Amino acid sequence: MVKCPSCGTEVQPERTWQLVAPLPDAEGRITITVMGSFRCPKCGYSWRGKVSTLKVGPEGEVEVISGKTKRRRRRKKGKNEESSGGTVIEIDLSDIYEEEQI
Repeated sequence: MVKCPSCGTEVQPERTWQLVAPLPDAEGRITITVMGSFRCPKCGYSWRGKVSTLKVGPEGEVEVISGKTKRRRRRKKGKNEESSGGTVIEIDLSDIYEEEQI
């Protein structure tokens, strides 16, 4: 519940939509922000604001930030699953120099 900035009445959003951050944060998580359109039934004041935030990590990790509370859930790794450290590509420079000379 969000309080009206004018009179302080608790208000539910009339309409909601999602905004997805184009770039991940330092930990590789994508931020999804749920925005809402509000109208106070008591004083008639209308405004837009953030309803909640959701951060989705690369390993199935989800963090829900709604107001002052934070909840974090992680997907458990299976026994056969390894951490995804990426692909290592090794290049020998002598091979490149040989191709340029031909």
